[in-house]
Amino acid sequence: MEKTLSIIKPDAVAKNVIGKIIDRFESNGLRIAAMKKN
Repeated sequence: MEKTLSIIKPDAVAKNVIGKIIDRFESNGLRIAAMKKN
């Protein structure tokens, strides 16, 4: 299985669009294996 690291930029976090980004990944067939927010 291929894995890809995706980093969401701080301005996207500030704009509260994390959910939209995750939805876009999943709608394109990508599966989120893990998430971490510091």
